[in-house]
Amino acid sequence: MGSSVEVVDLSVSFGRTPVLHGISLSVTAGEFVALLGPSGCGKTTLLRSIAGFVVPGSGRILAGGMDITAAAPEQRGAAMVFQSYALWPHMSVAKTIGYGLKLRGWDRARIDAKVEEMLRLLRLEGLGARLPAQLSGGQRQRVALGRALAVDPAILLLDEPMSNLDARVREGVRHELRALQQALNITAIHVTHDREEAMILADRIVILQEGRIAQQGTPEDLWARPASAYVADFLGATNRLPVRIRDAMAEAAPAEPPLRLAPGRAPPPGPAMVHFRPEEARVLAPDESLDGLVFHGTVALSAYPGGRWRASIRIGRDDVLVDVPDRLPEGAPIRLGIPAPAAHVFAATA
Repeated sequence: MGSSVEVVDLSVSFGRTPVLHGISLSVTAGEFVALLGPSGCGKTTLLRSIAGFVVPGSGRILAGGMDITAAAPEQRGAAMVFQSYALWPHMSVAKTIGYGLKLRGWDRARIDAKVEEMLRLLRLEGLGARLPAQLSGGQRQRVALGRALAVDPAILLLDEPMSNLDARVREGVRHELRALQQALNITAIHVTHDREEAMILADRIVILQEGRIAQQGTPEDLWARPASAYVADFLGATNRLPVRIRDAMAEAAPAEPPLRLAPGRAPPPGPAMVHFRPEEARVLAPDESLDGLVFHGTVALSAYPGGRWRASIRIGRDDVLVDVPDRLPEGAPIRLGIPAPAAHVFAATA
């Protein structure tokens, strides 16, 4: 059974450099939370603070309602899976998985039974005698996970454990990890810079920006309603085009109707930017209407990455990428439509 985790006004500095600025975060028992953000945003520092490997300058950390801020890592009821897997090259799979149990004084028969249970759970049957060098990347990741799970932790901490796997293996392991976490009802906190990984695994995503929480919520909420340009860009809305805000409406092309923005979502009057994802924009027919924003541009380039065409569209001085069903001829004039739900409008920054 998982344990709740509470981080209260946590600040961390390395020397004179502040890394976390008063982070507060609640994780309920059995929840899977992903800490998402680019390198240097503070996500790994936050995870290592919860694990007990980083001493905070101020604030508190609680697990199951108990203050563990000053507790040693082994006293926190947590287990950690590292990015490098941290497997000993001379130690077999079975001995690696049972290592934590040996340290806890379990007898040999009990350790062997628990190791066999982990091998079955992780689909590693028959591999107990192998060394890490004799395993694939996905199998090594499962061994590291088995070592962490064998001690029955209330909290599982994951520091980008799949970043060393190739894309095909990583996709399968993600789903296995999610199914395992749900079956065991463990509280999981997972650090990643991979948006898709966070969306697949997490009940809730916490996006960090320069040591602060930029936004948190379910994957669906963050995807549909990013709170800032930073969040929108990190969640795939990497295309940007200038618009103008007037009377809570966004204006794109002079000949096209403006888009009325949702209450409370309109930036101040003046220049702004609309952010949108390549797969959510549409190339419109000459007389086609749309509830959204419409821009006029020309096709700069078309490429085929597989399954669909991706066109680079030049609009004024800007180029944006759009997924289209068929190849578009270069130089062709087009009307580019961004449906209202896909148009994330924020004030322009200098």
